[in-house]
Amino acid sequence: MTAPARITQADMDRATKAVANAGIARARIIMDLKRATIEVVIGESVDTKPLGDEEWTDEDV
Repeated sequence: MTAPARITQADMDRATKAVANAGIARARIIMDLKRATIEVVIGESVDTKPLGDEEWTDEDV
């Protein structure tokens, strides 16, 4: 016997439809199967790049 799905297809459909119905152009839907949670991140991603050696000194600490 198999275990029931932690996150069902219906859950996935609800999350994607909710984002679309809200009129949100950019969103990321994260489904954590181990914790059985769905997280919706709304908006543009921030361009984060690691600082290079020339941009970081001990005086900055």
